[in-house]
Amino acid sequence: MSKKTIKELSEEIGVSKTAISKKVTETQKKKWFAKIGNQFVISEEGQKAIKSMFISVKKNQSQTNKQTNFQNNDNQVYDSHFYQEQLLAKDKQIDMLQNLLKEQQNLLDQQQRLTLQTNKQIEKLQLESSKKVEEDLSQTDQFVSNAATEKKTEPEPLQVKKGFFSRLFSKKE
Repeated sequence: MSKKTIKELSEEIGVSKTAISKKVTETQKKKWFAKIGNQFVISEEGQKAIKSMFISVKKNQSQTNKQTNFQNNDNQVYDSHFYQEQLLAKDKQIDMLQNLLKEQQNLLDQQQRLTLQTNKQIEKLQLESSKKVEEDLSQTDQFVSNAATEKKTEPEPLQVKKGFFSRLFSKKE
């Protein structure tokens, strides 16, 4: 291992230069850092110490990530179970609605049949009543024609009604 700049070490560890600068205290900087030209280089001892600082942080983060993943898996299992229950409930609702629709279709079919029967009965009654009316009319016509012929054969004398004064003052015949 040779001396590395802060930039090289940050790229190797996978953190920013600022993170390294914040992690290292002033006393550690005096101990591990040396300035060559415009760059700070870190001794091998400092590199090992800085790497160990960030490795422990990464381990903690990975443990936290594992816990989060475990919790997410629990949530996913719970969500999956919840959604399965919802699907079953929706399936039951769909079955109930389909059965209700079948019942309503049967009722509608029955209603249409009853309406058709009723209309046929109404037409039948209308035909019967129109036949009776025709028979009644023909009987009435025969009666009227018979009465007319009888009047022609026996004419009745017309009587003129007289008023009160004409009866009082008229001559008797």
